[in-house]
Amino acid sequence: MESLIKQAAKDLVESNHAIALTGAGMSTESGIADFRGPKGIWTTNKKAEAEAYERYELFLKDPSAYWEEMLDFQGTHGAFYEGIRQAEPNPGHYALAEFESMGILNCVITQNIDGLHKKAGSNRVMEYHGSIQSLRCISCGRRFVREEVSLDELPPRCKCGTALKYDVVHFKEAIPLKNLKQKL
Repeated sequence: MESLIKQAAKDLVESNHAIALTGAGMSTESGIADFRGPKGIWTTNKKAEAEAYERYELFLKDPSAYWEEMLDFQGTHGAFYEGIRQAEPNPGHYALAEFESMGILNCVITQNIDGLHKKAGSNRVMEYHGSIQSLRCISCGRRFVREEVSLDELPPRCKCGTALKYDVVHFKEAIPLKNLKQKL
């Protein structure tokens, strides 16, 4: 194992363009459960999985109901999202940020929506499936920092008048073009 670690370190240092690809396993050490692992959210709660496939349609049909569900901290989804928003980066997140600051790592591409790479100090991060740290307008594409948007009236609205949603890509929703064309 030690020789593999040394070889990986050597390869990273000698590379011209190293990137890190991360998924759910990266954040489990931060207390965020994965979805499909042995103790995953959907493995242990099939109802939550079925509801996840309906989330985007709920937003399109009834944005107020979507937000009530997302903000119900006693319910499955609200508690899950709030738990993610409160999570802190783990040593793996900090290591990737350090590699970036040393010029070893060019960027991180993650499917995670937790924002922990940025929280750890990584600057060049492509959050392919978005982030719960922001809200997005599906009409004009504007993004807003979550804390800067009042949730006193639901649904929160964009400056263009369209209801905002969490800036995450739900099932049945296309990846936003901005996510695909992001320059790192």
